[in-house]
Amino acid sequence: MPGSYARFLGRSCWALLLAAGCSGGGARSAVTPRPPTRATAPLPASASVCRFGGSEALPAADANGRVRVPGNHPLVAYAGRVDCQASGGPMLGFVGASVRLRFKGTAVSLRLKDFGRETPQSTNYYDVSLDGAVPTLLEVSPANELYSLASGLPDAEHQLEIFKRVEASPGGNAGAGRAQVLGFELSGSALLPVSPPTRRIEVIGDSITCGYGDEVSTEDPSNARYTTRASNGHRAYGALTAALLGAQYSAVAYSGRGVSRNYAGMAGPLLPDLYLSSVPDDASASAWDPRQYTPDAVIINLGTNDFSTPGVDGAAFVQKYEQFLARLRGYYPRAVLLAALGPMLSDYYPPGAQAWTNARAGVNAAVAARVQAGDHDVHVLFFEPQTPPYGEDWHPTVATHEKMAQVLRAKLEELLGW
Repeated sequence: MPGSYARFLGRSCWALLLAAGCSGGGARSAVTPRPPTRATAPLPASASVCRFGGSEALPAADANGRVRVPGNHPLVAYAGRVDCQASGGPMLGFVGASVRLRFKGTAVSLRLKDFGRETPQSTNYYDVSLDGAVPTLLEVSPANELYSLASGLPDAEHQLEIFKRVEASPGGNAGAGRAQVLGFELSGSALLPVSPPTRRIEVIGDSITCGYGDEVSTEDPSNARYTTRASNGHRAYGALTAALLGAQYSAVAYSGRGVSRNYAGMAGPLLPDLYLSSVPDDASASAWDPRQYTPDAVIINLGTNDFSTPGVDGAAFVQKYEQFLARLRGYYPRAVLLAALGPMLSDYYPPGAQAWTNARAGVNAAVAARVQAGDHDVHVLFFEPQTPPYGEDWHPTVATHEKMAQVLRAKLEELLGW
């Protein structure tokens, strides 16, 4: 969501507003906690949204003892949205896509094709974590394809995770956030299956879910404009919640997108129109099949872009939101659907529009319609409007995301019995 959000901001503490008890009326969603015995079928040994065929054996080493592992090796595990069918190697686009590798050896490098444009608004970054350690930052460039991730390791088993911090089209640079995983180079003797958590969540959202500008913290962000360096989807509320719950994470998020209207009426597909994209802004990408990843809970945090500037049609918002919920229920008959909103809206802007109140009413109405249609596993969660400090372009800081994650964690534990 580009632009200034100074006037969106409201006063609040971090209270949890639910449809069953929010002020100002609106729909009330029946909350039926999931029993603790609710089971989730385990993933196959590949533990990946991509199901690559072929031998699991490690390729032969070259004269220097290095082993080239292709990006579509069956033991390279992918999570989040990925174009598994891309020629040359899996393509990443959406924020939160990740790659995991379990190997025995002493060194590992990544082979990656980057599509960034080497500006502060298009340079791409990844979090790299080895053996569960605190992630280190990896900056990539179209000029390079080989990145050393670790060397001099004990000749033992290691686990590597690479997490995509930046969205698909950062700063309005269409497709600049994409990357193609060409493979890995190992000094090692074995690849092993990855064993991920069996719990799964998905978060559908806009720039908030992308972690837009979250690593800045300032009282006055008037001159703190968007950069990819300060935008970390790994520290946004969705990814943080997944970590707190010990769950796999998938994000379908794109800055500026809404349910019925994009930010300030700007052109481009709405977020629901992007839902079956494996990589947005890539006409050659294969379509996403929802069967590739079946979440236990789907969190939808949309509506900020619809209401944050004048011009929203409230009835159209409710209708399109309800239709999107119905689509999601068709894809995931057993999942909890959680319609969330916040924390960037307030009743101060647009002047006289009561955006925060009306957006909540719209979400409540869409959820109430689904409940009336017989779907009793759809719920509402509102994050209170944020207070200072702020991230870039008035977006939430990491600290605010951490508070949101605690609220979301508690709600999902209640609904799922986790």
